[in-house]
Amino acid sequence: MFWKWLSNHPIVIVIGIVAGLVGIISFVWFVVREIGKGKRRKQDEEQRKKEREELKSEITQDLEKKFREVLKEAFPNLPVYLDGAPQTTDPDKSKLYDEALDALKEYRHADAIAKFQEALPLAADDSERCAILNLIGLSQRTMGATRDAEHTFLEMITLAEQAKLNEPLSAAYGNIGIVYRTLGEPRKALEYHEKSLEIATTIGNLEVQAAAFGNIGLVYDTLGEFEKALEYFEKALAINEKMGRLEGQANQLGNIGNVYQTLGEPKKALEYHQKALKIDEKMGNLEGQAADLGNIANAYYDLGESLKALECYQRVLEMEEKLSRPESQANSLGNIGLVYDTLGEFEKALEYHQKALAIDEKIGNLEGQAADLGNIGIVYGIMGDYNKALVYFQRAKKIFVKIGAKLKIEKTDNNIALAKQKLAEQKK
Repeated sequence: MFWKWLSNHPIVIVIGIVAGLVGIISFVWFVVREIGKGKRRKQDEEQRKKEREELKSEITQDLEKKFREVLKEAFPNLPVYLDGAPQTTDPDKSKLYDEALDALKEYRHADAIAKFQEALPLAADDSERCAILNLIGLSQRTMGATRDAEHTFLEMITLAEQAKLNEPLSAAYGNIGIVYRTLGEPRKALEYHEKSLEIATTIGNLEVQAAAFGNIGLVYDTLGEFEKALEYFEKALAINEKMGRLEGQANQLGNIGNVYQTLGEPKKALEYHQKALKIDEKMGNLEGQAADLGNIANAYYDLGESLKALECYQRVLEMEEKLSRPESQANSLGNIGLVYDTLGEFEKALEYHQKALAIDEKIGNLEGQAADLGNIGIVYGIMGDYNKALVYFQRAKKIFVKIGAKLKIEKTDNNIALAKQKLAEQKK
């Protein structure tokens, strides 16, 4: 009956077929549309992911650039171990690093240390933890907290040894060596620099090898073993020449010049410092030029050409003001004070030493403060005001004791003894 009914109603059949086709087409269209939506969603998601990655990459690049620029100024002539710290994509950690670098730029070392310490628990691994400890230790050493820096670098050494990380271990050995030289423990410093050199040689890190040779040279210079100092500075210079590192070459030429200065050969010293200056001028390295001109001024000073020395120191001061480097400005002001002292212009000498002291106090540079106080004491001593001289020498000694600078303490003790002797003579 049913088939008979259908045969008698062909329109119904056609409508059914059409309805079926429409249904199939609608379903196919729905499927195609959903597939298209899925593809578009995937494309949108990939585009957003790409944009996020590009943004992360841009942020990372900016942070890396900032690390390079700030650390070059904050810790000159030091190969700073960073691992992946600048490449972090963690927004909280990036913010802490950024704030720490801002603090370093403004010589707020305590604030920088606090930010790095906040970042420490966020480190991805032991290698990055070593990098952060390294930055904390360098900041502590720069602000004069030498014993704190010693503890930090010892912690870094322990961590690197346990994790079998050679590169940060070499860096830590080198940095604690610098700390021990500052603390007046040159033999201990030498031991650590030699360990740093051994690892750097094993892993083929030429930059750290050059730094280690230079640091060993500085220790021998401190020990008064000038021939050995020259030998190691020459080795450091050779590696920098091999690597084509002009900045390193200029630095080692300056070190060699300083040894000749100490040996009483200012003319030979002048020759090396002028070579360094040519390299730094070629690179357009204003920081290096300032250091070279300061060394050239020292040579002129020892040659008895005080006015030439004064001219160079004043040029250095102008450069340092342009570079906005208060620590170096203070050093230049102190040097100008020393020249005026030699020229017998004691009031001017005191004026410049006091300016240097004000800057060093502002930026928290303890070693600089102690040197400034000692210089002021010397001027008062020459002027015959031994009471004031004694006060300033004692203030200087107090700071040298705080930072543990043994050799400077001994020198200051001699000045204190001399001032007391002169006071006793005046009372007779």
